[in-house]
Amino acid sequence: MTDWKLPWQAQCLCGQVSMTISEPPMASFACHCRDCQKLTGGAYSLTLMLPAHGLQSEGETEIGGLHRDGLRHHFCTYCKNWLYTDGFAEGLVNFRPTLLNDASWVIPFAETFTCERLPAAQTGAEMSFERFPDESEFPAVVEGFTTSGIHPR
Repeated sequence: MTDWKLPWQAQCLCGQVSMTISEPPMASFACHCRDCQKLTGGAYSLTLMLPAHGLQSEGETEIGGLHRDGLRHHFCTYCKNWLYTDGFAEGLVNFRPTLLNDASWVIPFAETFTCERLPAAQTGAEMSFERFPDESEFPAVVEGFTTSGIHPR
């Protein structure tokens, strides 16, 4: 069993939103889709998929980014930092791990939307998906992440 050294603390850029992670992640992803590239200003977005009850947020957030039915991107109202996304699957959130006080251990286990990956964006992810994985593929992603050894040192 992995010692996750929980809870973890995180903040947005300005510090007005603080977050506590109290449950271990189920997987880590790099998403190469054009939407994530535009939201981050980078080659991909880095995500830790968590049980929703394992993320506590304090401070005012607003919904921004893409406005789609059920999909909610939460941002700090002051610095506009992208914090986490919910609504994509019941009981789960995608948290931006670069906000952690110590994100030095976070690497993507799987990458999505490789069909839109920029030529120089190489993540070293162990699993790759041309688009999003099918629901039937998620157990293998979670199992692979669990046994990969990706965790705080």
